[in-house]
Amino acid sequence: MKKLITALLALALMLTACNRQNSTAEPIKVELPVGVVESLSRNLKVESEQIEFNKITELDYSNTCLGLPSVDEQCAEMIIKGYQGIISLDGAQYEFRSDRSGERMRIVPIALKAAQSVLANRLNVNPEFVRWVSIEKVDWPDSCLGLEQPGMNCNMVITPGFRILLESGGIIFVFRTDLSGKQTVMEMFSN
Repeated sequence: MKKLITALLALALMLTACNRQNSTAEPIKVELPVGVVESLSRNLKVESEQIEFNKITELDYSNTCLGLPSVDEQCAEMIIKGYQGIISLDGAQYEFRSDRSGERMRIVPIALKAAQSVLANRLNVNPEFVRWVSIEKVDWPDSCLGLEQPGMNCNMVITPGFRILLESGGIIFVFRTDLSGKQTVMEMFSN
């Protein structure tokens, strides 16, 4: 753990030096407090060294759900200072949102955001009106995510991904995705 924190600190110092020399350089990566890294590790049930951090920014959230409410959740409106980032783990990318201590945290696959966007576009609503119900990691039986359609060629290869249940306007929508969310297909919907 100390090695990870030391490496992140060294990286931040190098980026600071580079940024001072070149004002057009990219923003400095934010160093996460130990509590946030430990919370990520605990929530993902992996050692912190297994988590690859791709992008981290500081952010102010407008509610206690950190902008990612589930369908049955009430969110108090208040400013929560924290972090948002993209991490990689076991071939999938996840977005995490956290308060500054790591006590309040959300970790969702990037595929969830893709499914929310697809549904919001189909329904012509703002993505904030599409809430997630559940997310389940699934191995689909083929490259068509187990949903063959006429005229589509499906490779018979196990395709890891997610089954995502979303809600909007009282209707539940079921999506199938690959790990990245690039392949996102609506399976069904019900009242």
